[in-house]
Amino acid sequence: MREINKTTGEDKARLRPRTRVNLAPQTLPTHARANASLRGLDEADLAPDVRAAVTRLIGEVDRLNDEAGNLHSRIGELESLADTDPLLPVYNRRAFTRELKRAMAMARRHGLAGALVLVDLDDFKVINDTFGHPAGDAVLHEVARVLNNQVRETDIVGRLGGDEFGVMLAAADEAGAATKAASLVEIIREQDFVLDGRPMRIGASAGVQCFGGEQSAAALIKRADEALYQCKKAKGRAA
Repeated sequence: MREINKTTGEDKARLRPRTRVNLAPQTLPTHARANASLRGLDEADLAPDVRAAVTRLIGEVDRLNDEAGNLHSRIGELESLADTDPLLPVYNRRAFTRELKRAMAMARRHGLAGALVLVDLDDFKVINDTFGHPAGDAVLHEVARVLNNQVRETDIVGRLGGDEFGVMLAAADEAGAATKAASLVEIIREQDFVLDGRPMRIGASAGVQCFGGEQSAAALIKRADEALYQCKKAKGRAA
């Protein structure tokens, strides 16, 4: 068993490399870089004020290139933050729903299978009420880690709210999705938590719904949520 500490931190944004074309070798002095950028014009052919203006222009172009590169990187960071849950290293509900729509459209277009699994922790409110919200957040972090580690690169994990997670399984039929859902629930149940010095385990339930027809992402989530409710009801844990 290991103590679960609350962790906070932002995911590192994926920065796309920027290719920059230099107007001249960096070792050249400013006036030489100006000549190199004039496509054959000799420095002697230019009046001093023109050469000075060209030099200033080249410096401004360099500055703008640097600013554009910084803005490009910042946009990538902001896009990542906008898609990430504020607490956990998984997609937020908006981003997860968007990616689910894309996956469903791709499945329809190419005749592929796919499924949505909703995973919800059992009696999670008791954890918050007994040990406090920091302990509850630590449990959610551990569950997010487990889900991320148990899916393929083509699958998607998101937090839909509270202690409910969504897992989009690409190229999964009904039997395969049901097997995977049962596996995720069992792995979560096997996790050993130590909360406030007390060892305990957390139960979980899952609802599964396969892609089908022209069904919308919202309708798919609703049907999976109904399946999740029936699962919790069967265990006597329905809200």
